[in-house]
Amino acid sequence: MAGSPPSEAESLALETARRQLGSFAVPVDRTDRIPLSVAVGRVLATDTTANKPAEEADMSVDDTVFDQGHQVRPGDVGLLRATGVSELLVRQRPQVGIVPTGDELRADASAAPEVETAGFTLAQYVDRWGGKVTYRDPVADDTPALRMAVQRDLTRDALVITGTEPEDTLREVVADLGEVFTDYVDIDPGQRTGIAVVEDRPVLLLPKSPSAARVGAVQLLRPLLKAFADAPLSAHPETRATLAADIDSQNGVKTFTPVAVSDGTATPLPGIDLATATRADGWVSVPADEAGIDAGTTVTVENWDYLP
Repeated sequence: MAGSPPSEAESLALETARRQLGSFAVPVDRTDRIPLSVAVGRVLATDTTANKPAEEADMSVDDTVFDQGHQVRPGDVGLLRATGVSELLVRQRPQVGIVPTGDELRADASAAPEVETAGFTLAQYVDRWGGKVTYRDPVADDTPALRMAVQRDLTRDALVITGTEPEDTLREVVADLGEVFTDYVDIDPGQRTGIAVVEDRPVLLLPKSPSAARVGAVQLLRPLLKAFADAPLSAHPETRATLAADIDSQNGVKTFTPVAVSDGTATPLPGIDLATATRADGWVSVPADEAGIDAGTTVTVENWDYLP
């Protein structure tokens, strides 16, 4: 059963929700030694020093090539190879369990009254953001089954549960196992996003809506993963475009609107379904203290799905 609209006292501002989740993100201290050929995107666990001189880079043996915490970029591997580095000690990727919930869901599309898409999509994002994903089959709205599903993934660094709303069975289970800090975050779509902790593991509770789940994951899970990895949170690629129609926004809530971009014009897309989220070329955000954006305004469009 879904709860009533949140009051100001029980809903968290986006930045507060990020800090709440981030307070449980201790940088991963597990490490792997990996060959240079698969190092792009990984975060260095120690300073990396030169094994041989590289005159073209003005580097001598034992000079620091890159500092601890550096995230390896494609262009870095050439310099590392030139200095005789063939292996790197890197942080293991943060482990994330993703658990879809709902009686109507099935993992197998051929037998499903409703195919699970929100959690499956988020798993792809988590992998791209540098996490190691365990994606589970959907769990029915049954207290013992939900309790077992949550406890099973407490070995991960973080847990994401999709298809949940305030006052439903899943949130009652999480509250019994740990603490639900809020059932609402001031984002739209995604206002029914919850923030919780169980056994010092941050738990992100996302609604069923594909757009709401995507907004909640980009705005809350992505920064959390970067904190676990001790990696920089880079900005999304942006473009500037002229807004083709008004965007309305609820006061006190940060709004994210999917848009289609063509010839320098950004057209807001209606709806919060899977097709809308997928068709979007990017997202326009409206700060919580603004009522909306008028048509004709030049806006910044963030591309959450960019391909290198």
